[in-house]
Amino acid sequence: MITDLNEILVEWSYRTSDGKPDVKNNAKLIILESVLNDFGWSREARAELLGTLMEADIVKNKDSGNIYTVQKHNPNTQDIVKKNASDADIAKVTKDKVDKEKSKEKPKDEEGAIDGDLSDGDNQVKSDMFKYGYGNYEKSTGEKPAPGGAGSAFNEIMSGEGVGILEKNPNLNEEELAREMYNRTKNTVLGKEQKATVGIGKKDTPDDIENSNLWSKCLVSARSAKKKYDRTEKRISNLQEQNKFGEPKNTSTFYGAQSSIDSQVSMVEKANTVLLPNGQEVVKEDAVAFIKAGGGGINPSDTATFVEDENGNLLIQFHSDKTTTNDIQDNSTLSQEGENYKKYIDSNSNLTDEEKKQTKSIVDSYAKQMSEIEENYNNQAVPVAEALLKESPEKISEVLKNNPQGAQKNIRKSLFGTKEKPPTNRKFEKYLPEGKTLEDELSVEEQYNMVLKYASDGNKLTNEVTKSINKVALSYQEKYPDIKGLDVKKNLSEQREKVVNLQRERLNKLNESKSGLGTSMEAKEAARAFHLSMMDYPPKEYEEGNPNSMMGVALDVNMGGNIVNGEVLRDCLGVKNSKEFEQEFELEETDELQYADKEKTIVTGKKVFTYVIDKEGKRTEVGFKTYRSKNGAAGKTDNTMTYSTSMQKCFRTGKKPQ
Repeated sequence: MITDLNEILVEWSYRTSDGKPDVKNNAKLIILESVLNDFGWSREARAELLGTLMEADIVKNKDSGNIYTVQKHNPNTQDIVKKNASDADIAKVTKDKVDKEKSKEKPKDEEGAIDGDLSDGDNQVKSDMFKYGYGNYEKSTGEKPAPGGAGSAFNEIMSGEGVGILEKNPNLNEEELAREMYNRTKNTVLGKEQKATVGIGKKDTPDDIENSNLWSKCLVSARSAKKKYDRTEKRISNLQEQNKFGEPKNTSTFYGAQSSIDSQVSMVEKANTVLLPNGQEVVKEDAVAFIKAGGGGINPSDTATFVEDENGNLLIQFHSDKTTTNDIQDNSTLSQEGENYKKYIDSNSNLTDEEKKQTKSIVDSYAKQMSEIEENYNNQAVPVAEALLKESPEKISEVLKNNPQGAQKNIRKSLFGTKEKPPTNRKFEKYLPEGKTLEDELSVEEQYNMVLKYASDGNKLTNEVTKSINKVALSYQEKYPDIKGLDVKKNLSEQREKVVNLQRERLNKLNESKSGLGTSMEAKEAARAFHLSMMDYPPKEYEEGNPNSMMGVALDVNMGGNIVNGEVLRDCLGVKNSKEFEQEFELEETDELQYADKEKTIVTGKKVFTYVIDKEGKRTEVGFKTYRSKNGAAGKTDNTMTYSTSMQKCFRTGKKPQ
């Protein structure tokens, strides 16, 4: 119970329309009664305080000089200002304190886009994301951001903040909500990092909006927020009809960072009863396990919306937020995918122990071959570094000053890690310029020369070292096209094609060892990546002791306001559940390539498989697995999953693929 009279009076002042408490005003007494109740006071205690407030003294603390009200003056620590102060006197003291506290509040542009106390939930991490931006978040805070990029961070955070805005202003339309988001974020670093959203052009941007890129993200986030808000309100109403949920007290939205996960866990542990959207009660241990797996495995969500009622009951909802239906649905390294294959093999009851051993050895064999090729991606930088060391330092300096694709940042990270300045990592000590120490400031030319020497000496290369070498080399070759030995793109494109072919060989080998096994493994990968187990709920429900079973009930995939859940998937795919999907599943190989150049000589990606359902002679194209670089022609390459054009159209319009 909060008993600090001064704190109570301040809160009372905040809640009154004019900032003036008045014990003779019945309406204001009701507000005070509510404040005391919220602060944990019993009915008897509330009545006693209301009776004594009229006889309050105004005092000045002898040590701090603060002026406030008390029920009884203490001459040892307080100087009396006014005995038996009137309501007007009390109101002036508390209003002065309210005004002083309000003057400390940061203006919105400085505070950022986040409403509420920054110590609540994950508000601080969200505020920091807007303050520092995605690119500088880790350097500025020392913490890793949630997976993704500036665009996904904005959408995930603001679609949640939009829910809070709509709670206060439920009648806002899409554009009005987007404007509120725009005004909150236009002066933030993250807001300025935004790029245009596919499908939303300048024609969709009002004339008075200066940053059309940011506006496109605000519009998408507003659409997502309205869906989250509407679905939450409907779910609360349904739970109340079942007498499982009381009056909503607090709604919390969460981003996908570690502190967000910690806050979700804390709310679950403190809750009276934890409920899924369909009204099922969840064992707290299962809810915690599901939350901690956020971002992958049993829980592919990246945001969440929790609602607490007056009785401490907690409704939990999870979202996989995408900007558009064209977004990548899953991103996996080849090693992750190999491990997934082996898990599927272990769980296959149709295989003997010996068959499981043999088929897993096939997976391991191809994993090793592909890993060796991928390891060589970084090694491609070695001959490039050797070639650059032979070039004119003046020409290298000229290219460095243009900072191709942010190469200077990669150089700094190579030498200093997340720090901006010395000391230099000790492994680079032998490559320091003559007379320099690890603690000395180095020019960008000196830094880059150290990186080149380190690489050409046969040391193990990090991604930052490789990026810094390749980015400068590509820019150098563009400026001086007659120079040989710098075309790392071409070397990588040839190796990427080899990896795609190895993935296909692996599937064929598995099919040969056990009829249809490789295709079955790929069907399970597709079901995992596209979250197709959502189709199994209902009739399936959450099962105690099985956190994974929460996903079908508690997860929504929100693609810029287009909700894709089990019902939508069943309708668009034309199958009843994930089991039928696997039964009707087929693969097609295509030679469709992605290129880094107009001449189509540099391959950055290639479709590995096209996923198809062939049911009763009707062919439905589901999506694609593509082996591609997400960071340019010389970047790291992963397998990505995206929906087909016809599936995307069905998600947006409800029109089934023909």
